[in-house]
Amino acid sequence: MYKLQPFILNLVNPFGTNHSVTTQRTNAYLEITYLGITGIAEAGLPPKKQNCYFTDYNDIEVFFKIFQSIKPLEKYDGFDQFKQTPYFKLEDGEAKEFLNSQLSILDQIPNDPIHLASKSLFECALIDWYCKKTNKSISQFISNENNEKLKIPNKRNFYTISLLENIDEVISQLDVGLPYTPNIKIKVGGDLEYIRNVLIRVYDKIIKDNHNFNGLLSIDCNSSWQPETALKFLDILNTELIQIKPYLYMIEQPFPLNFDKEFWYIVKEKYQEQKIEIYADESIKTQQDVIELQKVVTGVNVKLEKSSGYRGAIANFIKAEELMLKKWVGIMIGSSLIANQAINLLGLATIGGDIDGTLLVEKSCHKVDEQFIWHKANSEFWGMISLK
Repeated sequence: MYKLQPFILNLVNPFGTNHSVTTQRTNAYLEITYLGITGIAEAGLPPKKQNCYFTDYNDIEVFFKIFQSIKPLEKYDGFDQFKQTPYFKLEDGEAKEFLNSQLSILDQIPNDPIHLASKSLFECALIDWYCKKTNKSISQFISNENNEKLKIPNKRNFYTISLLENIDEVISQLDVGLPYTPNIKIKVGGDLEYIRNVLIRVYDKIIKDNHNFNGLLSIDCNSSWQPETALKFLDILNTELIQIKPYLYMIEQPFPLNFDKEFWYIVKEKYQEQKIEIYADESIKTQQDVIELQKVVTGVNVKLEKSSGYRGAIANFIKAEELMLKKWVGIMIGSSLIANQAINLLGLATIGGDIDGTLLVEKSCHKVDEQFIWHKANSEFWGMISLK
Protein backbone atom coordinates (compact mmCIF):
# COMPACT_ATOMS: atom_id res chain seq x y z
CA MET A 1 0.00 0.00 0.00
CA TYR A 2 2.87 2.40 0.82
CA LYS A 3 5.89 2.79 -1.46
CA LEU A 4 8.75 5.05 -0.37
CA GLN A 5 11.75 5.87 -2.51
CA PRO A 6 14.49 8.48 -2.87
CA PHE A 7 13.91 11.19 -5.45
CA ILE A 8 17.16 12.47 -6.99
CA LEU A 9 16.98 16.01 -8.38
CA ASN A 10 19.64 17.68 -10.51
CA LEU A 11 19.67 21.45 -10.18
CA VAL A 12 19.78 23.93 -13.06
CA ASN A 13 22.45 26.00 -11.23
CA PRO A 14 24.48 25.45 -8.06
CA PHE A 15 22.27 26.49 -5.16
CA GLY A 16 24.06 28.15 -2.28
CA THR A 17 22.97 29.28 1.16
CA ASN A 18 25.10 30.37 4.09
CA HIS A 19 25.55 26.73 5.13
CA SER A 20 25.82 24.72 1.89
CA VAL A 21 26.16 24.71 -1.89
CA THR A 22 24.47 21.85 -3.76
CA THR A 23 24.06 20.79 -7.37
CA GLN A 24 21.88 17.78 -6.54
CA ARG A 25 19.27 17.04 -3.91
CA THR A 26 17.87 13.78 -2.58
CA ASN A 27 14.23 14.28 -1.71
CA ALA A 28 11.67 11.68 -0.64
CA TYR A 29 8.82 10.41 -2.83
CA LEU A 30 5.85 8.45 -1.48
CA GLU A 31 2.98 6.58 -3.11
CA ILE A 32 -0.09 5.35 -1.21
CA THR A 33 -2.38 2.95 -3.08
CA TYR A 34 -5.74 1.87 -1.69
CA LEU A 35 -9.05 0.98 -3.37
CA GLY A 36 -7.40 1.35 -6.75
CA ILE A 37 -6.41 5.00 -6.12
CA THR A 38 -2.82 6.20 -5.70
CA GLY A 39 -1.91 9.31 -3.76
CA ILE A 40 1.55 10.78 -4.19
CA ALA A 41 3.73 13.32 -2.41
CA GLU A 42 7.25 14.66 -2.19
CA ALA A 43 9.22 16.09 0.73
CA GLY A 44 12.07 18.53 0.16
CA LEU A 45 15.18 17.66 2.17
CA PRO A 46 17.87 20.36 2.25
CA PRO A 47 21.29 19.53 3.73
CA LYS A 48 21.05 19.22 7.49
CA LYS A 49 21.72 22.34 9.56
CA GLN A 50 21.75 22.43 13.35
CA ASN A 51 18.45 23.62 14.86
CA CYS A 52 17.10 24.28 11.38
CA TYR A 53 17.01 21.39 8.87
CA PHE A 54 16.69 18.13 10.77
CA THR A 55 15.81 15.43 8.27
CA ASP A 56 17.51 13.51 5.45
CA TYR A 57 16.27 10.55 3.44
CA ASN A 58 17.62 8.02 5.97
CA ASP A 59 15.50 9.68 8.64
CA ILE A 60 12.44 9.33 6.40
CA GLU A 61 13.12 5.59 6.12
CA VAL A 62 13.39 5.30 9.90
CA PHE A 63 10.09 7.17 10.24
CA PHE A 64 8.45 4.77 7.78
CA LYS A 65 9.38 1.82 9.99
CA ILE A 66 7.92 3.60 13.01
CA PHE A 67 4.74 4.32 11.06
CA GLN A 68 4.41 0.67 10.03
CA SER A 69 4.70 -0.47 13.66
CA ILE A 70 1.74 1.56 14.94
CA LYS A 71 -1.89 0.45 14.86
CA PRO A 72 -4.60 2.92 13.81
CA LEU A 73 -7.07 4.23 16.36
CA GLU A 74 -10.80 3.62 16.06
CA LYS A 75 -13.26 6.45 15.35
CA TYR A 76 -10.45 9.00 15.04
CA ASP A 77 -11.02 12.52 13.69
CA GLY A 78 -7.80 13.97 12.34
CA PHE A 79 -9.51 17.28 11.58
CA ASP A 80 -11.26 17.90 14.89
CA GLN A 81 -9.33 21.15 15.51
CA PHE A 82 -10.81 22.64 12.32
CA LYS A 83 -14.51 21.95 13.02
CA GLN A 84 -15.26 25.59 13.81
CA THR A 85 -13.31 26.85 10.79
CA PRO A 86 -13.98 26.86 7.02
CA TYR A 87 -11.16 24.37 6.44
CA PHE A 88 -11.10 20.64 5.65
CA LYS A 89 -14.73 19.62 5.19
CA LEU A 90 -14.85 15.83 4.71
CA GLU A 91 -17.55 13.72 3.09
CA ASP A 92 -18.74 10.67 5.03
CA GLY A 93 -17.75 7.32 3.56
CA GLU A 94 -14.86 4.90 3.20
CA ALA A 95 -12.48 7.59 1.94
CA LYS A 96 -12.99 9.61 5.12
CA GLU A 97 -12.60 6.50 7.28
CA PHE A 98 -9.36 5.47 5.59
CA LEU A 99 -7.89 8.98 5.74
CA ASN A 100 -8.66 9.37 9.42
CA SER A 101 -7.38 5.90 10.29
CA GLN A 102 -4.03 6.65 8.67
CA LEU A 103 -3.84 10.12 10.19
CA SER A 104 -4.40 8.50 13.57
CA ILE A 105 -1.14 6.63 13.04
CA LEU A 106 0.70 9.81 12.06
CA ASP A 107 -0.68 11.68 15.04
CA GLN A 108 0.57 9.05 17.48
CA ILE A 109 4.14 9.89 16.43
CA PRO A 110 5.53 12.92 18.32
CA ASN A 111 6.01 16.20 16.47
CA ASP A 112 9.74 16.11 17.07
CA PRO A 113 11.63 18.31 14.57
CA ILE A 114 13.25 15.29 12.95
CA HIS A 115 9.78 13.87 12.12
CA LEU A 116 8.12 16.98 10.65
CA ALA A 117 9.19 16.48 7.02
CA SER A 118 8.23 12.80 7.20
CA LYS A 119 4.80 13.61 8.62
CA SER A 120 4.29 16.17 5.88
CA LEU A 121 5.23 13.61 3.21
CA PHE A 122 2.73 11.03 4.50
CA GLU A 123 -0.04 13.54 5.16
CA CYS A 124 0.30 15.16 1.72
CA ALA A 125 0.13 11.75 0.03
CA LEU A 126 -2.90 10.76 2.10
CA ILE A 127 -4.75 13.98 1.31
CA ASP A 128 -3.84 13.60 -2.36
CA TRP A 129 -5.34 10.11 -2.21
CA TYR A 130 -8.49 11.36 -0.47
CA CYS A 131 -9.06 14.15 -2.98
CA LYS A 132 -8.59 11.82 -5.94
CA LYS A 133 -11.04 9.37 -4.37
CA THR A 134 -13.66 12.08 -3.75
CA ASN A 135 -13.05 13.92 -7.06
CA LYS A 136 -12.08 17.29 -5.61
CA SER A 137 -8.98 19.43 -5.75
CA ILE A 138 -6.74 19.73 -2.71
CA SER A 139 -7.10 23.52 -2.78
CA GLN A 140 -10.88 23.11 -2.62
CA PHE A 141 -10.59 20.55 0.19
CA ILE A 142 -8.54 23.07 2.16
CA SER A 143 -11.32 25.64 1.65
CA ASN A 144 -13.60 26.95 -1.06
CA GLU A 145 -12.36 30.52 -0.51
CA ASN A 146 -8.75 29.40 -0.97
CA ASN A 147 -9.66 27.57 -4.19
CA GLU A 148 -11.55 30.55 -5.65
CA LYS A 149 -8.66 32.92 -4.96
CA LEU A 150 -6.28 30.61 -6.84
CA LYS A 151 -8.35 30.79 -10.02
CA ILE A 152 -7.29 34.36 -10.70
CA PRO A 153 -3.68 35.56 -11.07
CA ASN A 154 -3.43 37.79 -8.01
CA LYS A 155 -0.59 36.16 -6.07
CA ARG A 156 3.02 37.14 -6.70
CA ASN A 157 5.54 34.35 -7.14
CA PHE A 158 9.22 34.94 -6.46
CA TYR A 159 12.24 33.28 -8.10
CA THR A 160 15.27 32.61 -5.88
CA ILE A 161 18.87 33.42 -6.74
CA SER A 162 21.29 31.71 -4.41
CA LEU A 163 24.33 32.69 -2.38
CA LEU A 164 27.60 32.00 -4.24
CA GLU A 165 31.08 33.52 -3.92
CA ASN A 166 31.11 34.49 -7.59
CA ILE A 167 28.55 37.29 -7.99
CA ASP A 168 28.63 36.90 -11.79
CA GLU A 169 27.26 33.36 -11.32
CA VAL A 170 24.58 34.68 -8.99
CA ILE A 171 23.43 37.31 -11.48
CA SER A 172 23.42 34.78 -14.33
CA GLN A 173 20.76 32.82 -12.44
CA LEU A 174 18.34 35.67 -13.15
CA ASP A 175 18.22 34.57 -16.78
CA VAL A 176 16.33 31.44 -15.71
CA GLY A 177 13.67 33.21 -13.65
CA LEU A 178 13.05 36.52 -15.43
CA PRO A 179 11.01 35.06 -18.29
CA TYR A 180 8.51 34.01 -15.62
CA THR A 181 8.62 36.64 -12.87
CA PRO A 182 10.19 40.00 -12.00
CA ASN A 183 9.86 39.14 -8.30
CA ILE A 184 13.28 38.08 -7.06
CA LYS A 185 14.32 36.50 -3.76
CA ILE A 186 18.03 36.90 -2.99
CA LYS A 187 19.87 34.52 -0.66
CA VAL A 188 22.52 36.27 1.43
CA GLY A 189 24.68 35.83 4.51
CA GLY A 190 25.93 38.41 6.98
CA ASP A 191 28.48 40.13 4.71
CA LEU A 192 26.98 43.57 4.08
CA GLU A 193 29.46 44.43 1.34
CA TYR A 194 28.44 41.30 -0.55
CA ILE A 195 24.76 42.15 -0.07
CA ARG A 196 25.34 45.69 -1.31
CA ASN A 197 27.16 44.47 -4.42
CA VAL A 198 24.55 41.83 -5.27
CA LEU A 199 21.67 44.27 -4.88
CA ILE A 200 23.37 46.83 -7.12
CA ARG A 201 24.00 44.17 -9.76
CA VAL A 202 20.37 42.99 -9.58
CA TYR A 203 19.15 46.57 -9.84
CA ASP A 204 21.38 47.30 -12.82
CA LYS A 205 20.26 44.18 -14.65
CA ILE A 206 16.50 44.21 -14.16
CA ILE A 207 15.34 47.61 -12.84
CA LYS A 208 17.62 50.51 -13.81
CA ASP A 209 16.60 50.95 -17.45
CA ASN A 210 13.20 49.30 -17.17
CA HIS A 211 10.65 52.03 -16.54
CA ASN A 212 7.84 49.47 -16.59
CA PHE A 213 9.38 47.25 -13.91
CA ASN A 214 6.64 46.07 -11.53
CA GLY A 215 8.47 43.45 -9.49
CA LEU A 216 9.57 43.26 -5.87
CA LEU A 217 12.76 42.10 -4.16
CA SER A 218 13.13 39.96 -1.06
CA ILE A 219 16.30 39.31 0.93
CA ASP A 220 16.58 35.90 2.58
CA CYS A 221 19.21 35.98 5.33
CA ASN A 222 18.91 32.35 6.47
CA SER A 223 19.38 33.28 10.16
CA SER A 224 22.73 35.00 9.55
CA TRP A 225 22.19 38.53 10.92
CA GLN A 226 22.56 40.10 14.31
CA PRO A 227 20.52 43.20 15.29
CA GLU A 228 23.45 45.49 14.50
CA THR A 229 23.73 43.90 11.04
CA ALA A 230 20.06 44.64 10.36
CA LEU A 231 20.39 48.25 11.50
CA LYS A 232 23.59 48.81 9.51
CA PHE A 233 21.89 47.42 6.42
CA LEU A 234 19.01 49.85 6.92
CA ASP A 235 21.53 52.71 6.98
CA ILE A 236 23.07 51.45 3.72
CA LEU A 237 19.62 51.08 2.19
CA ASN A 238 18.81 54.71 3.00
CA THR A 239 22.09 56.00 1.51
CA GLU A 240 24.04 53.89 -0.97
CA LEU A 241 21.05 51.75 -1.99
CA ILE A 242 18.32 54.37 -1.89
CA GLN A 243 17.35 53.60 -5.51
CA ILE A 244 16.61 49.99 -4.52
CA LYS A 245 14.58 50.74 -1.40
CA PRO A 246 11.18 51.21 -3.16
CA TYR A 247 11.41 47.67 -4.54
CA LEU A 248 12.42 45.89 -1.33
CA TYR A 249 9.38 44.09 0.07
CA MET A 250 10.87 42.08 2.91
CA ILE A 251 13.79 40.78 4.90
CA GLU A 252 13.33 37.07 5.62
CA GLN A 253 14.63 35.30 8.74
CA PRO A 254 17.35 37.83 9.62
CA PHE A 255 17.59 36.64 13.23
CA PRO A 256 19.35 33.46 14.42
CA LEU A 257 17.27 30.44 15.39
CA ASN A 258 18.01 31.03 19.07
CA PHE A 259 18.15 34.70 20.01
CA ASP A 260 17.28 37.42 22.50
CA LYS A 261 14.10 38.97 21.17
CA GLU A 262 14.49 42.27 23.01
CA PHE A 263 16.91 43.79 20.48
CA TRP A 264 14.88 42.53 17.54
CA TYR A 265 11.82 44.49 18.72
CA ILE A 266 13.80 47.62 17.85
CA VAL A 267 14.78 46.21 14.47
CA LYS A 268 11.15 45.45 13.63
CA GLU A 269 10.09 48.99 14.57
CA LYS A 270 12.84 50.55 12.45
CA TYR A 271 11.96 48.45 9.42
CA GLN A 272 8.25 49.09 9.82
CA GLU A 273 8.98 52.82 9.76
CA GLN A 274 10.56 52.22 6.34
CA LYS A 275 7.63 50.05 5.20
CA ILE A 276 9.77 46.94 4.88
CA GLU A 277 8.38 43.65 6.15
CA ILE A 278 10.27 41.17 8.35
CA TYR A 279 9.20 37.55 7.93
CA ALA A 280 10.14 34.48 9.94
CA ASP A 281 10.94 31.35 7.93
CA GLU A 282 13.12 28.64 9.46
CA SER A 283 11.76 29.51 12.91
CA ILE A 284 8.15 28.65 11.99
CA LYS A 285 7.06 25.08 12.73
CA THR A 286 4.03 25.33 15.02
CA GLN A 287 1.38 27.81 16.18
CA GLN A 288 3.46 28.36 19.31
CA ASP A 289 6.36 29.56 17.14
CA VAL A 290 4.02 32.06 15.48
CA ILE A 291 2.91 33.32 18.90
CA GLU A 292 6.46 33.63 20.25
CA LEU A 293 7.72 35.55 17.20
CA GLN A 294 4.79 37.95 16.75
CA LYS A 295 6.59 40.90 18.34
CA VAL A 296 9.69 40.66 16.14
CA VAL A 297 8.09 39.93 12.73
CA THR A 298 5.36 41.28 10.51
CA GLY A 299 4.80 37.99 8.67
CA VAL A 300 5.49 34.27 8.54
CA ASN A 301 6.74 32.01 5.75
CA VAL A 302 4.98 28.66 6.05
CA LYS A 303 6.42 25.51 4.49
CA LEU A 304 4.71 22.12 4.49
CA GLU A 305 7.82 20.21 5.57
CA LYS A 306 8.37 22.41 8.61
CA SER A 307 4.67 22.47 9.54
CA SER A 308 4.20 18.66 9.40
CA GLY A 309 1.80 18.93 6.45
CA TYR A 310 -1.37 20.69 5.34
CA ARG A 311 -3.04 20.65 8.73
CA GLY A 312 -0.07 22.19 10.50
CA ALA A 313 0.34 24.78 7.76
CA ILE A 314 -3.31 25.84 7.99
CA ALA A 315 -3.08 25.98 11.79
CA ASN A 316 -0.09 28.32 11.42
CA PHE A 317 -2.01 30.50 8.97
CA ILE A 318 -5.00 30.66 11.31
CA LYS A 319 -2.78 31.79 14.17
CA ALA A 320 -1.01 34.34 11.97
CA GLU A 321 -4.39 35.73 10.93
CA GLU A 322 -5.46 36.04 14.56
CA LEU A 323 -2.26 37.95 15.34
CA MET A 324 -2.61 40.16 12.24
CA LEU A 325 0.61 38.84 10.70
CA LYS A 326 1.13 38.57 6.96
CA LYS A 327 1.36 35.13 5.36
CA TRP A 328 3.73 33.69 2.75
CA VAL A 329 3.99 30.22 1.17
CA GLY A 330 7.46 28.80 0.69
CA ILE A 331 8.91 25.52 -0.54
CA MET A 332 12.04 23.48 -0.17
CA ILE A 333 13.86 22.81 -3.43
CA GLY A 334 11.84 20.15 -5.19
CA SER A 335 10.16 19.04 -8.36
CA SER A 336 6.84 20.13 -9.84
CA LEU A 337 5.20 17.81 -7.32
CA ILE A 338 6.38 19.93 -4.37
CA ALA A 339 5.27 23.04 -6.24
CA ASN A 340 1.84 21.50 -6.82
CA GLN A 341 1.53 20.74 -3.11
CA ALA A 342 2.45 24.28 -2.09
CA ILE A 343 0.20 26.01 -4.62
CA ASN A 344 -2.76 24.53 -2.73
CA LEU A 345 -2.00 26.96 0.11
CA LEU A 346 -1.27 30.06 -1.95
CA GLY A 347 -4.80 31.39 -1.95
CA LEU A 348 -4.38 32.08 1.78
CA ALA A 349 -1.13 34.05 1.39
CA THR A 350 -1.04 37.84 1.73
CA ILE A 351 0.87 38.62 -1.46
CA GLY A 352 2.21 35.22 -2.54
CA GLY A 353 5.31 33.12 -2.08
CA ASP A 354 8.34 31.55 -3.71
CA ILE A 355 7.01 28.44 -5.41
CA ASP A 356 9.92 28.27 -7.84
CA GLY A 357 11.14 24.67 -7.63
CA THR A 358 10.26 23.90 -11.22
CA LEU A 359 12.70 26.62 -12.33
CA LEU A 360 15.49 25.45 -10.02
CA VAL A 361 15.38 21.76 -10.99
CA GLU A 362 16.25 20.20 -14.36
CA LYS A 363 13.13 19.47 -16.42
CA SER A 364 14.04 15.79 -16.79
CA CYS A 365 13.54 15.30 -13.04
CA HIS A 366 9.85 16.19 -12.84
CA LYS A 367 7.38 13.32 -12.39
CA VAL A 368 4.17 15.32 -12.92
CA ASP A 369 3.02 18.42 -14.78
CA GLU A 370 2.61 21.73 -12.99
CA GLN A 371 -0.96 22.37 -11.86
CA PHE A 372 -0.49 26.13 -12.15
CA ILE A 373 0.25 28.75 -14.76
CA TRP A 374 3.23 31.08 -14.79
CA HIS A 375 2.07 34.30 -16.46
CA LYS A 376 5.04 35.28 -18.57
CA ALA A 377 6.70 38.60 -19.41
CA ASN A 378 4.41 39.42 -22.34
CA SER A 379 1.39 39.15 -20.04
CA GLU A 380 -0.17 41.84 -17.86
CA PHE A 381 0.06 39.25 -15.06
CA TRP A 382 3.84 38.75 -15.30
CA GLY A 383 5.06 37.51 -11.94
CA MET A 384 1.68 36.13 -10.87
CA ILE A 385 0.56 32.51 -10.82
CA SER A 386 -2.84 30.84 -10.79
CA LEU A 387 -4.33 27.37 -11.03
CA LYS A 388 -4.71 25.83 -14.46
